[in-house]
Amino acid sequence: MRREETECGVQYLLDFDFFEQEKHEKKKEIDRLPFFEKPENDNQRLMNLQYEYYHGKTEKLDEMFLILLEIARKIISKEAKEKKLIFSRDHKEELAIDSVSLVIEQILKNKLKIKTNWIAYLYLQVKKTMYTRTKAGKLEDYCIKNNIDFFTLSEDEKRSMKRNIETFKEE
Repeated sequence: MRREETECGVQYLLDFDFFEQEKHEKKKEIDRLPFFEKPENDNQRLMNLQYEYYHGKTEKLDEMFLILLEIARKIISKEAKEKKLIFSRDHKEELAIDSVSLVIEQILKNKLKIKTNWIAYLYLQVKKTMYTRTKAGKLEDYCIKNNIDFFTLSEDEKRSMKRNIETFKEE
């Protein structure tokens, strides 16, 4: 403990960093991330890029994005073929970019750390992107089905329609 004189009187300061334990835990978590000397597949390459990213090489995120994008394209093509879905090339690319963006967003916002399988996590994000309907998409479908020009409605009518859209079921 040290003592300092201030304008308001004497102030006693502890020589203790209350966040030291938390910082130490985060460093240990980063050091425990898998790293492969000779990566044999995309998953191991992604693990190595993650490891390097969390050890200060932020440019590795670009490489991760490109590898994830390539894998997402393959997942989407396979899923479309299996489910007999027809997508334009541009739509497939948009789905792939959206899926990878979800992953990168989790890394940047929530410090996502994958310890076992990047491909499985990306697969879940691709499924989410392919099959989740947004409120805007539901609203658009509802307006088309009911021949409604949304932009000519009053603000009260728009709010009412948005509330009711939750109950709208696709046929």
